[in-house]
Amino acid sequence: MSINRSTEQLWHRTEAGITTPAGFASNLSESATQNYVQIKDKAKAIEQLYLDNNVALPTECSLASLISDAKTLSDAWLMNKPEIANYQLLFRVSSLDRIADAVLPLATVPDRVKYLTVLTSGSLNLLQRDQSISKDILWELELWARLCRRGLSTTLHEPDLVVHFGDATVGIACKKFYSDNNVAKVLSEGVGQIETTHDFGILAVNLDDLIPADVILKATTQEAMGQKIQEINAEFLVKHKRHFLRYLKPGRVISALVSTSLLADIPKHNPRFNVACEATVWAVPGLPNLKQRQLDRFYDRLMEQQG
Repeated sequence: MSINRSTEQLWHRTEAGITTPAGFASNLSESATQNYVQIKDKAKAIEQLYLDNNVALPTECSLASLISDAKTLSDAWLMNKPEIANYQLLFRVSSLDRIADAVLPLATVPDRVKYLTVLTSGSLNLLQRDQSISKDILWELELWARLCRRGLSTTLHEPDLVVHFGDATVGIACKKFYSDNNVAKVLSEGVGQIETTHDFGILAVNLDDLIPADVILKATTQEAMGQKIQEINAEFLVKHKRHFLRYLKPGRVISALVSTSLLADIPKHNPRFNVACEATVWAVPGLPNLKQRQLDRFYDRLMEQQG
């Protein structure tokens, strides 16, 4: 076993005819042994980032545990110890691979110490369902890193992210849900974060921790996998539509990006195991023409990065 990872942009066309980003899929493959070493290198790069910035990485914290897992997996495979390099360890290491892609770009961020410190303050076990400030910050960093990789000028700034494109700015507040019982409260907090200085705001919410712990989605094809995750997002939006209408419609926050990531098993596909993220875009109905044009420009710009 070993891991091969690639990332692609997924797209979805809304009923209104707007093509919007539907997600990002990262693949874990049972091929290319070298990639175990590559993930170990990422683990060591995270350690070095902490060392370079004089930020403590306590051995008992969740991030340090995942780094240790990555080293164990790589060494066990190279030493031909399959009883150690098992699927359970692979699944944990897949979390570190995902985390590293969000954390390592912090090397260029002036106030990176703040983020590095928070990431050691709680659980980063992405297969468990425990609320933590570390997971909250990770969601913010994941979205920031993805937007940056697509060439959009994005900064880690209040409300959480600010995207600059053309003569407009977009304020993005990032929120994670840990319970269906506090949707209204979380939406209210997110909308309250958006600064009035931005041309418009987007609320980016993550549903990972509403999925049962240790769940691996089984699907027959990649398309079926994506469809199942989209259904999770859509069901959430339908269930809580009244809250989205209440908190988004009156103000400058005119769109929501609802995202879910989970581990998927596609037995007849290569790669078999996929860490997949699908995001569904919801926009306030009946937007004024100016706001609709601004929103269209933003998503059009995202499309340009793919082409």
